Amino acid sequence: MAKKEKKITLEQQIKQLRENIVQDLKHWQYLREYGCQDPFWADGVNMNLTRNHIIYYKMRLRELCEAGSLPEEYYLPTPPEVDNNYLAPNGKCYDVRKHRITQHGDTVTARKQADVDLKISELF
Repeated sequence: MAKKEKKITLEQQIKQLRENIVQDLKHWQYLREYGCQDPFWADGVNMNLTRNHIIYYKMRLRELCEAGSLPEEYYLPTPPEVDNNYLAPNGKCYDVRKHRITQHGDTVTARKQADVDLKISELF
């Protein structure tokens, strides 16, 4: 016998999307500063993927919320798109990852864009 799926209310969906936006904004900032440990992809690729998630969550909020009733998280700045070859120089595995990525003919840049203030702390 299959388990019954629990219906998620509209309020629960909105709450989850709001939490996802804040969590992914923090994750994007972490990747920008410290990078990740993905051995095959530069941090820029993962940052842009996280950015796309944030855009998706905001789009879903627009679909679910009535006009004029969007939550505060919707108005947080969306992170800018970054160079896919960006690799955070403060990353714990920077040298190993840089070597592995350049070994396959790809280029790596450690140059950050201008400071990005996503104003997450203003909400809480």
